[in-house]
Amino acid sequence: MPVLALYLLVGFVVLGTGCAGPGSRKPGALLKRSGDEIIVAGQLFHTGTRVITWMDPGGYDAYRVERRFVAITESSWERSVTALPAKASPNRYGLRQERLTPEQAETVRGGGWPLDLLQQTVDQFVIHFDASGTSRRCFETLHDKRCLSVHFMIDLDGTIYQTLDLKERAWHATTSNGRSVGVELASPGAFPPTATKGARDWYQRRQDGYMRIAVPGGNDRAGFKVPGYDPSPARPELIQGVIQGQTLQQYDFTEAQYRALEKLTATLCRVFPKLRCDYPRGLDGHLVREKLPDEVLKDYSGLIGHYHIQTDKVDPGPAMDWDRVINGARKLSR
Repeated sequence: MPVLALYLLVGFVVLGTGCAGPGSRKPGALLKRSGDEIIVAGQLFHTGTRVITWMDPGGYDAYRVERRFVAITESSWERSVTALPAKASPNRYGLRQERLTPEQAETVRGGGWPLDLLQQTVDQFVIHFDASGTSRRCFETLHDKRCLSVHFMIDLDGTIYQTLDLKERAWHATTSNGRSVGVELASPGAFPPTATKGARDWYQRRQDGYMRIAVPGGNDRAGFKVPGYDPSPARPELIQGVIQGQTLQQYDFTEAQYRALEKLTATLCRVFPKLRCDYPRGLDGHLVREKLPDEVLKDYSGLIGHYHIQTDKVDPGPAMDWDRVINGARKLSR
C-alpha cells in the first residue's frame, strides 16, 4: 500500500504540474507582470524596483515615430520633420550589428534576437545625467527634439522607465552604441563654479537646512509616480570635482535614484555575463575622470560614464558615487 500511495502521489503531482504547459492553459487567461521587470530580447527579468516599460500606461515609447509632447494633430512624422534636425530619422534606434557576422545580422535583422547572442554582444552599461531634470523632459528632448534614444531613464523618484527592448541599438553614446545599454539619470547636470544659474533654478534650501530639488512648474508637472514625492539630493552639499580636466560642481542624485540604479546594475550584470560590475580605474585603482584612450575603450567591459567615451561630455558628473553603485549592486548579486 505505501508503494501504491507513492505512485498515486507522483501521478497527482505530474498532472498538477502539467497544467503549466502551453497546451493546457486556458485561452484568454491573463498573465500579470509584477511591475519590476525589464525586457531583454523579449524576456522578462526582475529588478526588485518599479519599472515602467514603453508598453505600460504612463511609459515612454521610443518605437513611436511621432513626437510625444506636441499637439496630437502636429505629432506625425510628416508634420514633425520640418521642425527636426536636417538628418533626423523617424527611427530613433537601430540594429546592433557591429559585432555580428553577416549571417548573424541577417538572422536578427527582423527583430528576433536569441538571448545568448545578445549576451555575447552587450558588455558596457553607459551612465548619463540627462541635464533635463526629470525623465519626462528627458524623453521630450531625446525623442521629440533630437531623434535620439536611450534604453532606460531613472526619474528623481527612483522610477525606472524602459523605452526599448535591450536588443535594440539605442542612440546615446556614439561608438559604444552597438555594445552598450544606456541609462539617463534625471538631473539638472554639472556646472563650472562660476555658472550658478543652474543651481539657483533647480535647488532651494529648506527650513531644516537641507536642499530640495525645486522642479520648475512644480512637482505636479514632473510626472512623478510616487505621490507627494519631494526630491532632495542624497548628499546636501554641493560636490565639486574635475572631469575632462575642468572643474565642475553638482548636487548629488537622489537616494531613490541610487537605490534604483543599484538594482538595475545588479540585474544587468547578472543578465549579461560579459558586463563586469566595476568602473574604469587607473593604475592607482581610482576612478578615471576623462575619456578612455581608444585602445582601452575598445577592450573595456563594465559600467562606464558618457565622459569615458566622448571628450565633449562630462556626464554623469563629479557627484556620481560610483563606489556606492558598484558596492550596492555587488551586494544584491550575492
